[in-house]
Amino acid sequence: MAASAGNSGPTAETVAHRGPWVTTVAASTSNRHFLSTLTLTADNGDTLSLTGATVTPGVASPLPVVVNTADPLCLNPAAPGSFTGVIVLCDRGVNARVLKSYNVAQGGAAGMILRNLALQGLNTDNHFIPSVHIDGPEGAQLGAFLSSHTGVVASFTGGTATLVQGDVMASFSSRGGPLQALGVSKPDITAPGVQILAGHTPLPATSAGGLPGQLFQSIQGTSMSSPHIAGVAALLKDLHPDWTPGQIKSAIMTTAKFAGVVKEDGVTPANAFDTGSGRVDVAAAINPGLTFDESAQNYRTLETRLWNANYPSLYLPDMPGKITVQRTVRSVDNRVRNWKVSVSAPADVSISVPKQIRLNPGEAVTFDITVDARYVPIGQTRFATITFTQGDKTLRFPVTLVRGEPDVNVSKVCDPATIARGARTTCTITLKNTTFDNAEVDFFDQLPNQLRLVPETVVNASVWGNSVVYKGPLAGAQPPDVTISNVTGDPVNGSPAGYLPLSLFGIAPISGIGDETITNFTVPAFTFAGKSWTRLGIVSNGYVVVGGGTAADVNFINQSLPDAQRPNNVLAPFWTDLNPAAGGAVRIGILTDGVNRWLIVDFEAVREYSTPRTASFQIWIGINGVQDISFTYGTIQGNGDGGFLTVGAENEFGNRGQNYYVDGVGTLPAAGTELRVNSVAGAPGETRVITYQAVGYRPGKWSNCGIMCAPNVFQGDNIACFSGEVTPR
Repeated sequence: MAASAGNSGPTAETVAHRGPWVTTVAASTSNRHFLSTLTLTADNGDTLSLTGATVTPGVASPLPVVVNTADPLCLNPAAPGSFTGVIVLCDRGVNARVLKSYNVAQGGAAGMILRNLALQGLNTDNHFIPSVHIDGPEGAQLGAFLSSHTGVVASFTGGTATLVQGDVMASFSSRGGPLQALGVSKPDITAPGVQILAGHTPLPATSAGGLPGQLFQSIQGTSMSSPHIAGVAALLKDLHPDWTPGQIKSAIMTTAKFAGVVKEDGVTPANAFDTGSGRVDVAAAINPGLTFDESAQNYRTLETRLWNANYPSLYLPDMPGKITVQRTVRSVDNRVRNWKVSVSAPADVSISVPKQIRLNPGEAVTFDITVDARYVPIGQTRFATITFTQGDKTLRFPVTLVRGEPDVNVSKVCDPATIARGARTTCTITLKNTTFDNAEVDFFDQLPNQLRLVPETVVNASVWGNSVVYKGPLAGAQPPDVTISNVTGDPVNGSPAGYLPLSLFGIAPISGIGDETITNFTVPAFTFAGKSWTRLGIVSNGYVVVGGGTAADVNFINQSLPDAQRPNNVLAPFWTDLNPAAGGAVRIGILTDGVNRWLIVDFEAVREYSTPRTASFQIWIGINGVQDISFTYGTIQGNGDGGFLTVGAENEFGNRGQNYYVDGVGTLPAAGTELRVNSVAGAPGETRVITYQAVGYRPGKWSNCGIMCAPNVFQGDNIACFSGEVTPR
């Protein structure tokens, strides 16, 4: 499955199709563009020659160049006759490129120069009039020439297939980034996606489709690069009918060309967030010699730790310090082969692999990859490569890591860092469990040769030679608990007024709320589950998200609470498939009794999506410094759309909460029902502070690392390092 990476680059974290079961394709250039020479001449005889791109006919005889000062982006159709017989300069932006030529053509223009205001790459479109596209640097030269000369005329040639620098990343190609949490890095591969010849409809639906009557086009996008990979996969499947999809993907990725592939500036070497494994090399992919493979089922099994999947690259999105993973390669060669394995990595990253892998025909071998990035600063990204070489075959296996801090933290500091021989320093190591699980911790800190431990000063750890060790539990955090109780008729714990429509107070309905929407509000501070909140997201389906939310928090399918899946931090007086656009109103307002104030979210006679039944209910939220949250109910005509309904609440983590009613289980609220949301604040996980003193023993600079593992919580070793120096007396 080949999928487009997206056209939102070059900004990081814009890549689409992040799942491991698709091959996500970036776009780069081939070495063939349709280029045009634009020649400008001023009335004093000065000339300027620029290179642009086009697939339209040129303008052979020089014509006056006009800057569209009233509408520089050419967003609107020009008045008839306003540009008769001239070439109009239009700047790129906002509307479609072909619409710019359409708009100036309405004014009688004979040609158009389309100018990029920044480096964005050259695009060839089926324009309505002869048009040439120039990029940012040439655009700057053009602007300078026009501003310093008068009487400028121009001509340009029709597009001609021309050899250019290939393997340049398209500026529009979406990029990966350090926030990809799945454990595979995207994109996987890049392929030509600029000025690609493709079919075209002769009857475009709108003017944005370009000039009618054209059967072909030369266009760009990752929608052009992705079909290259689909075609390569089809070729490989035809040549190797027994190969699995995973093996085909492996062959495409590991044989890709990386040397010489550059970023959009044409100079800076690209990295894995730009290209994945590199630019596809069809001839090399036909016979890779060995392949990686993985099953769809295993992708599902490993969905929260996909760095352990047998993927043809390695991505560690939260690198703890040191980690070991495994990969399995299978020979697709008909002879016994010895593959040499080597590593290229930055100075602060160490990667250990076997020096050689011997494979019989059809044989599979599993090997370890150990990555040590203890000296990489937290939050920084590093790129490395494992290379497999056999004869004239070279396969690349990209390694990308983002240095992180596991959920069981470790830090180390020694004060002072510089001491004289015989003097003492005090080292403090902090272990902190930020998860909700009890961690089984194994910590080890071996002092360097320059220091000697003072055993009697060790606190909260044991002594082993010149080392400090701790092995034992580290308690997890306690999440806030959330429950629901019935307080109908309770004068102390009930709401101040029951269901009280905000329409009685002249409060207008929320504008724009409709089917499957969330509307966020900044509100006065209120307390829920032990925390203060000032944002509230009102979802059309009868619940609110405390703290606000996004479209990902909108779900017409109700959940049984608590549920770790989004939405979380939910107050759900009547969560079902509702449609305020079809009937009823949703309001938010503040009421007071003169002493206290309440923030009220009111669903009044809101209609179910599938039936004409309606429901009226409210959330009362006290804004008085303590938790005071109630659900109140007016007329309830049904038990939820299709019988699916949740009445309940949960905490922000989705791991504690309660249903009062869910899908027929519990007591269905009726008119007059009042429910109260109760909660107990959570507590942080255990922090263990280890301290000791060390004596300067041998002069010299030193670096010392504390190593902690908690295999029931995270994979690998969390390593914290500190550097200092012992000076002579």
